[in-house]
Amino acid sequence: MALHPERKLIWQRVIPTLAAEEEYLMHLLLALAGTHALCEADSPETNPLDPNLDPNFQNNPEAKSFRDYHRILDHHQKGIEGFRHALSEATASTSEYIFCGSILIVAFAFASLRIRALGDKGLSFHNGDSAGEPWVDWLHLVRGLGALVGEHYAVLRISRLRTIMNYPHANEHWKDFPATSPTPVFPRLQGAPPRFIRFSQGAAQQISLLRAFANTLTQDYGINMEDTPSPESYGSPNIQTIPELLREQISTIDRLEDMYMRTLYVFRFTASERDSSISMDIQTDLEDAAVLSWPHLISQSFILSIQQGQDAGIFEGFSYVILAHFYVILLLFEDLWYLRGTFPREIRNTHMLLVKLGDGALMPLMQWPMAMQEE
Repeated sequence: MALHPERKLIWQRVIPTLAAEEEYLMHLLLALAGTHALCEADSPETNPLDPNLDPNFQNNPEAKSFRDYHRILDHHQKGIEGFRHALSEATASTSEYIFCGSILIVAFAFASLRIRALGDKGLSFHNGDSAGEPWVDWLHLVRGLGALVGEHYAVLRISRLRTIMNYPHANEHWKDFPATSPTPVFPRLQGAPPRFIRFSQGAAQQISLLRAFANTLTQDYGINMEDTPSPESYGSPNIQTIPELLREQISTIDRLEDMYMRTLYVFRFTASERDSSISMDIQTDLEDAAVLSWPHLISQSFILSIQQGQDAGIFEGFSYVILAHFYVILLLFEDLWYLRGTFPREIRNTHMLLVKLGDGALMPLMQWPMAMQEE
C-alpha cells in the first residue's frame, strides 16, 4: 500500500492494530485485503485464490470470484456504516480511528478501479456503470480525508498515524528550477523505465498545450474571465454556465502543473542510498512529493461538471482531457498494486469517449496520454 519504509510499517503494524480495536475498521481492512487478493488472483503471475477451498473452483473460477467480490462488498458496507456512525460522534479522542478509516476508504476507492476492470472480463463487477466508459465516481470517495486532517491536525500529528502524514517533498521547491523546453535529460533517469523518460520530456509541453487550448476557447467564445465569478462564490459547487466551467478548467490546470512540476523536480534528484531499483527509488520519492494527492486538490465543481452531463460539447470533452492528464501521474506508480494496470484503461476509455463526442480539436491533446499508457 506504500513504498516508503516508514509508511509500509504503518500499513503492516499500526493500521492492523487500530483495526483490532475498532470493529468497523476491521471490516474496512478486510474489504481492502480481499480486494488485493481478488486482483492478484486475476494476475497471470499468481495462482488462483485458494482453489482447494472449493472443489468446483477449477471448473468455475468466475463464480468463486463473484462470491469473493460480494464478501468484499459486505465487509466494506459494514465498515462504511460504522465509519459514518463514528464520524457523527467524532471527537479529538476518536480522530485517530476516524483518520484510519478515511485512509482505508481512500485506498479502497483507488482499488475499486481495478475491481471494475475485472468487470470488463465478464465478471459482473460494474455495479450498474457502463463498461468501456470513463469512471469518475471514485473521485468523490477520496476527497473526505483533507477535512478531517485539518480539523484535528494537532492531535493527529502526535498520533500513531503521524508518520503517514509526512511528505517532505510536497512543496513548491520546483519553482527554483523553471521548466524549459526541451527538458534536459536528468542523470537520475538513466536506466529508468521508458515511461519516466517520456514523462520528463513531455510534461512541461503538455501544460503549455492545455493552457493554449483554454486560451483559444476563451477567445473563440468571447469569454471575459475577469467578469466570471468562481462557482464557490455562489455557495454551491454546481457549475451553471460555460464561463464558470472554463474558469474551473483553468484552475484545475494550475493544480495539474503543480503535480507535474513536483514530479520533474523529483527527477532532478541524485540517486538515494536506498537498496532498491531505479524505478522503485524514484517512485518512493514521488510518494514523498504527495503527487498521489491530486484528487484532494481539484475542486468539487470540476468533478461535478463531468458527472452531471452538462451537454457542454467541447468544454465537457476538455474536462475529460484534463482528467486524463492527471491519470498520467498514476501511470508512474507501477509498483503499487492498486494502481497497476488500472489507469491505462481509464485513459483509453477517455479517448473512446472523446471519439464519440466527435470534436476533432480535442484529439491532439490526447496523443501524449495515449502514448504514455502504451509504454
